Amino acid sequence: MTIDPRYSVFLAMFLAAISFLAGASATLVDTGMDPVTVKHIVAWIIIFNGLGNAINAVLAAIPSRAGAGNQFWLGPKQDNK
Repeated sequence: MTIDPRYSVFLAMFLAAISFLAGASATLVDTGMDPVTVKHIVAWIIIFNGLGNAINAVLAAIPSRAGAGNQFWLGPKQDNK
C-alpha cells in the first residue's frame, strides 16, 4: 500500500496552525473571556494536536511510491535469504 506524501504535508500544516491557536488562545483571558472556557479551548486544541501528530507519524511511515516498501517502517519487508 502506498500513500501520497501530500496528505502528511497538509496534515502537518494544519497541525502547525492548531499549535499556534493553542498558544494564542491563552491570551483570550485578557479579552474578558471566562478562564474556564479558555482552559477548555486550549485542552481540546492540545488533544486534537496530539491525535493529529500520532496520525501524521503513521502516515510518514507508509511508503509513498511502489517498490520503496523496504525504505519505510510500515512497508513490506523483503526476506534477505
